Amino acid sequence: MRNLELFSTASIDHLLWSSDEDITKLSSPALSIFTDFDHSQPMVIDSSTHALEALEIMNKTHGFMRLVVDKNNNFLGVITKHRLLHRKMVKLANKFGSSLEELLVTEMMIPRDKLMALDYEQITTANVSDVVRALQQNGLHHILVVDHNQHHIRGLISANDVARKLRVPIDIEQPPSFMHIFKTAI
Repeated sequence: MRNLELFSTASIDHLLWSSDEDITKLSSPALSIFTDFDHSQPMVIDSSTHALEALEIMNKTHGFMRLVVDKNNNFLGVITKHRLLHRKMVKLANKFGSSLEELLVTEMMIPRDKLMALDYEQITTANVSDVVRALQQNGLHHILVVDHNQHHIRGLISANDVARKLRVPIDIEQPPSFMHIFKTAI
């Protein structure tokens, strides 16, 4: 193992600015806003996790969504920060006659049979505005992308990523809506 030397930045007064002119636009390929699980690990949470713990994890990581998996990493559904609102957890705990501490993420999640997704082959020929429009019309902040040929979840598209790549300002306290992104980008 090497010991790395630290240097003072006292005499450094310039930033390196990217000369990369590849700015994402609404006319850019949809793949430019796609998080491909073939290249980056999906953000998952175990199905045995308590709902309050899931909320704490999302708060600490500034995440708005996690994929729920069982002990064998089989996809079960999606949990969002919105689903973990205190009032929703209290309502569900009362319905089950349990305490907030006993609620599991699986009781709060959106099960996979209730989720809609885009097809990977379809987004390979779409542009950003096609995706944003579809998500805006469906009021979604995240959309999964499935690969029907391989029969798996290939990745996802999130409003946060789209806003960042389009360089649209977003309110970090609220998940951005695709309506907001679309209006700001055009």
